[in-house]
Amino acid sequence: MDEGRIVAWRKREGDRVRQGEILFEVETDKATMEVEAPVAGTLRRILVAADASAPVASVIALITTMADEPLPADVPAATSPIAAPAPKPSQRAGAQPSAGLGAPGARGPSVPPSLGSSSMSSSPPDGERVRSSPAARKRAQELGVDIARVAGTGPGGRVTLEDVEGAAQAAPGPSGSADGEHREPLSRMRKAIAERMSRSWREAPQFSVSRDVDMTSANAARKKAGASYTDAIVAAAAKALAAHPRFRARFDGGTLVREDGVHVGIAVAVEDGLLVPVVRDADRKDLAALAKERERLEQHAHAGKLTAEELTGGVFSVSNLGTMGVDRFTAIVNPPEAAILAVGRVSDRVIAQAGQAVVRPVATLTLSVDHRVADGAAAARFLDDIAKALEAGVP
Repeated sequence: MDEGRIVAWRKREGDRVRQGEILFEVETDKATMEVEAPVAGTLRRILVAADASAPVASVIALITTMADEPLPADVPAATSPIAAPAPKPSQRAGAQPSAGLGAPGARGPSVPPSLGSSSMSSSPPDGERVRSSPAARKRAQELGVDIARVAGTGPGGRVTLEDVEGAAQAAPGPSGSADGEHREPLSRMRKAIAERMSRSWREAPQFSVSRDVDMTSANAARKKAGASYTDAIVAAAAKALAAHPRFRARFDGGTLVREDGVHVGIAVAVEDGLLVPVVRDADRKDLAALAKERERLEQHAHAGKLTAEELTGGVFSVSNLGTMGVDRFTAIVNPPEAAILAVGRVSDRVIAQAGQAVVRPVATLTLSVDHRVADGAAAARFLDDIAKALEAGVP
């Protein structure tokens, strides 16, 4: 990300804050994240108001140890009254702990003077805010739509992404042409996806291998654990990743960098694109624990509340379109990972078993691999271990 938008401040100027307490929410390319206060103290200055954007690494707020501690001369004026006593001449003015965008927990020696001339606009008071999703607000800004004039069709009159796009299409503007062609700017999420997938396809030579898998035992195991097919496949992939460290590696400047942890990303379709939250140490979790963690991550993804930790650190991804009726597909490797597993639907098929034709639930798995990291034989062995784990009920 290059910049983030402040969605809301949880504290006001002059409030006491505890270290680790939620200080503000920031909207990134793919999620809205809660950011904790890096230190304890008093929130003395908010330098970037809610609904305004700022570049990554900007100082957006100032926290002091004491409520009446003098501030450096280059700190901008307060954006709201501070309920604090006047500074005492005997007290020290020095380096102040600060809250930074994109660098939670960082301390800043002073506030950059350039922030004093910020032209960021503030949001309306809380009582006047339009009920809308973060994606809808972001899309309204991109399309130049006044969200306050959009009729919401969501629960309680909430303005949705579809409401904003519908309003943009209905409004006259230069985006349309005489021949019916319309131009639509990309959302932040779609831009991020476009850039990452283009880079993956351009820089990483990719190949794929496929395998049909009898899911009978996996089906029994996942039902017993109250889990889904996705959970069973993640469990099998995690087990194989533990035995094949090359597929936990990434290509970096002519070297392979291998991760010790088996952290598996699960592709989740959301309102305006795709998110890949990460199940950490997936090889150490049983099916029930994997199911619980996946459900939690999916809820956070759909609510736009994934944290930075939940979105980063993956070494391998699983993308399951079987729930949408897709029989098989080939996924693009999610950089900087070395491989991704595409999962088709589980459907009854006639297969040969012990010389007899039998009907079994079968799924097609397709593994896409960065050829700089692994070759076809290694990919075949890795996929074979995933298939064997599933056919054994992922013991």
